[in-house]
Amino acid sequence: MANILREYTTIRIEIAGHTDSDGSEAYNLKLSQSRVDTVKKELISKHIEASRLVAKGYGETKPLVPNTTRANKARNRRVEINILGE
Repeated sequence: MANILREYTTIRIEIAGHTDSDGSEAYNLKLSQSRVDTVKKELISKHIEASRLVAKGYGETKPLVPNTTRANKARNRRVEINILGE
């Protein structure tokens, strides 16, 4: 990701964190934010400007699939990169 951002110097991204539904909503929101903050810090350490990065934790609010099986819960625990524009 850092290499791509260095190549395309005007792109801004959102780092979006997600969790499954285990635990409380508040805990999952905090967990997802912690995940994306870690990714953001790593990109900054690789000389990507912080102003190009938005880190947003969504907790359990945007599942890809229902949280009804272990496999589905694993799919819902993720970090996504969304291009915001230039």
